[in-house]
Parts: sequence; structure tokens; C-alpha cells
Amino acid sequence: MNRLRRMLSLFVCIGLFAALSGCSAPATPPKEQPAAPAAAQQANANETVSFTDSTGRTVQLPKKIERVASAGPLANIAIYAINPDTLVGWAMQPSPSTKGYIDPKFDKLPVYGKFYGQKGNFNREALMASNPQVVIDFGQWDENYKRDLDKLQEQIGIPVICLDGTLQKNAESFRMLGKLLGNPEKGNAIANYTDRILKEVKEQGVKIPADKRLKIYCGQGKDALSTIIQHTLHTEAIEYVGGDVVVDKNSAQLQRGGGTVSLEQVLAWNPDIILFTSDSIYDKVKNDPSWAALKAIKDNKYYEIPDIPYNWLNRPPGPNRIIGLVWLSKLLYPDVYNFDVVKETQEFYKIMYNKTLSENDVHTMLAKSTFKKN
Repeated sequence: MNRLRRMLSLFVCIGLFAALSGCSAPATPPKEQPAAPAAAQQANANETVSFTDSTGRTVQLPKKIERVASAGPLANIAIYAINPDTLVGWAMQPSPSTKGYIDPKFDKLPVYGKFYGQKGNFNREALMASNPQVVIDFGQWDENYKRDLDKLQEQIGIPVICLDGTLQKNAESFRMLGKLLGNPEKGNAIANYTDRILKEVKEQGVKIPADKRLKIYCGQGKDALSTIIQHTLHTEAIEYVGGDVVVDKNSAQLQRGGGTVSLEQVLAWNPDIILFTSDSIYDKVKNDPSWAALKAIKDNKYYEIPDIPYNWLNRPPGPNRIIGLVWLSKLLYPDVYNFDVVKETQEFYKIMYNKTLSENDVHTMLAKSTFKKN
């Protein structure tokens, strides 16, 4: 009997163990989820966001922008500064002096031209072959230009936007561009520097009496008789620091972005200061009897506008105008403005172009203006 009881107890234990073992057996591992179908991945890539540009136009842009075409020279500068790897081509071939500030790998990008202006040379086929996700312009706009943007967008089937490049809107536009191109830190850095310079120039410039504002003439081209017209984007920086451009729209044969005048007109205006572009006659003017009769030439108050890697004032009227404000304000009114031109130039080039300049580099840039020899 005892033996039978022991055997029954053993069977019960074995059964109980088996039941418990079954309850604690590991669950069948879940099957791996299949990868998202290609169609779903494509849908994510095609996701868009609504964006309102500086003209008030609302367009649908890719949520992630990786391929950008510039509509003109100013956009070239801005896009390259924020995120050069997004550029698919150039609206205008970079000049030899500009290439010193551009990674050589971008030299081979296609050139498809700019689509506006009297010398517009837009090549639609070249643009389309570059396969951009968006076309960006950077600069001044009006209602006619706004309509042109709509037409271009309709023709090419690619979103086209414009960011305001005027001095007062420059910082806002760089912040927007930084967000669009995935580099908000760089956009904010340029914008913050811009805000500071505009604020300091405005605060210091109020000290200039109206009757002490200097008369300015800007000479461009081989005869220096191509010029810029007051109260335009091209004279904005000069006027912001307290200069009065002598040429108005009624005294010049108007062209896009400026006009032409005669030497007799320049002699009659007899400006206090003459600014020459690097393609002009700065090196010859002192030995030219006609130009040498001018007060500015006699007083050695004529200068060449720095233009490395781009013009600091107006050709094109781009982001370099921010350091142009520092340079020109101190050049025209050294007792009013307290900028350290060398240090400011070094800071701007580091922020804008990621370029470290020595003091000697800055002196070389400004050898025909700030540091010219009498």
C-alpha cells in the first residue's frame, strides 16, 4: 500500500511539473515586420510643406530639400553660404576671384543662366537636366517680377520662390533660407551679424548733420560713366551710411540697375567722393586731365570698391553689402563711426564664407581704399 501511494505521488508530481513547464514555455517570437513598401518610401520622399515667400506667394515645397537651383547671382551667393551641397548649378559662372572662396568640387556644376534682366540667358533645358526640387531667387522684387515667378513655375513645373535681399530684410531672409536648406545655425549666424551691423550703423549715423552728408558718385566700366541711380537697391548701402548719390533717374540714360551719364555731368556735380568698381579707371584717373579737375581726385578722395569674392556695395547688391556698410561708413565718416574695419572684416568672412583672413589679407583687399597711400 505504501509503495502504491509513493508511485501515485510520483505520477502527480510528474504531471504537475509538465503542466508548469508548458505554462512557462517561451512564446513564439514575433515575426519581423516587412520593410515599408517602395511606394510608401516614395510617398515620404514626396511629402511637402506650405511655404510663403517674401513676395507673399504660397507654394508647396518638399519637406526635405536636397537639390536647389539659383535664379540669379545673389541666390548663388546666399545658397552657397548656407548649404553649398544643395546647389545643382550656377545662374552665373563664378569669377576667378570668387573661385578662391569656393570648394573646387563645385567648379564643374552646370551653368544654366539667370532668367531675368536685359541680359537674361536662362537655359531651361540645362536647368531641367540638373533636376532641382526648387528654384530660389534672392533680391529685390515688385509685382511684375512676382508674376514672372508664377510664369516660370508654371513653365518648368518646379516650385519657384523669392527671398527679399534688401538690407532691412536680409537677416529675415537668411533665417528662412537656413531653415529651408537644413542649416538654421548658419542662417542665424549670418542674420545675427547683419542685425548687429545695421543697428550700430543706424545708431551712429544719426550724428551726421544733414548739411554734412557727402556727395557720392560711383563710376563703373571702362570710362566710369556707367553708374548707379539714387534710391535704388544699388545705392541702398551708400545711403544707409549717410552718403548722397548725385545721380537721379532724370539725369541719366536709364538701364536696368543703373544708367549712363556724361563726363560733363560728373564735372558739374563735382562730388566729394568717387567710388570706382574694379573694372574701371581707378589706376588711371589721377593722370587724366579731365577727371583730375574734380575735387574728389584733387583731394585724393577716390577709392576702389572691394570685390573679393563679390562687390561690397552693388555689383551685385548682395550679402557682402553688410561688411560694405562697415567699410564705407568708416571711410566716409571716420570720426562718426567707431568700427574696427579689420576685425569686422575677419569676423564677417569667417561667418559668411568660413574663411580665416589675416590682417595682411584685409589690408590687401582694402589697399585702394581704407589703406591707400596718398
